[in-house]
Amino acid sequence: MRSIVYTFWIIAILHVFGQYTSHEQLIIYTKPILVPLLAAFYYHQDSSEIFFVALFFSWLGDVFLIGDGELFFLAGIFSFWGAQLIYLYLIYKEIKLPFKRILFSKEGFFAFALFGSYFAITMKLLGTKLTILTLPVSGYALTLSSIGALSMLLWLKNKNTKTAALLFGVSLFIVSDSMIAFNEFYFKKNIFGFLVMATYIPAQFLICNYFREIHLNSKYD
Repeated sequence: MRSIVYTFWIIAILHVFGQYTSHEQLIIYTKPILVPLLAAFYYHQDSSEIFFVALFFSWLGDVFLIGDGELFFLAGIFSFWGAQLIYLYLIYKEIKLPFKRILFSKEGFFAFALFGSYFAITMKLLGTKLTILTLPVSGYALTLSSIGALSMLLWLKNKNTKTAALLFGVSLFIVSDSMIAFNEFYFKKNIFGFLVMATYIPAQFLICNYFREIHLNSKYD
């Protein structure tokens, strides 16, 4: 297992270096390997099949976003949206509370207010720049905000290193995706560069590691 982790981080460093130096071949060859390595890291006797589906959608998103053009970007958005919806479902199941209790609890109000503010500010800034992509981008941003809120609520409910790492991973994912959105729609050029992948890669690893640990040696239903 350690060999898989070491290989993942070696490939990750090479990929980020490729992004930093604009080495196109290094980017193309390393990016599609990252999520399959995460899948190999996650795999164990009690693996959750639905988590593999989330990883598959993430892999599709990675591959589509290698390409240029609006169609590739849209395909990437919808692929990652599929992964995020599964993450949302899995984290919600971890909280083990009815939705009404989540929404109207003090912790729930704080978490949803915080990440709801992120959603409102992001959509305000992007606004009319999204044009025909307003609906999919706003839906994706709303899903991300909900994952962030539920991750924070899970941490507030069970304060330990595992839930803290998950919250940090989800927060990094939000930062990474926000940079992509602002590159694409607000600045209309690649302002954030290698930072997109430098936040995305540890985000995916932390999320994967959380679910690996909680699913390991326990049947998931």
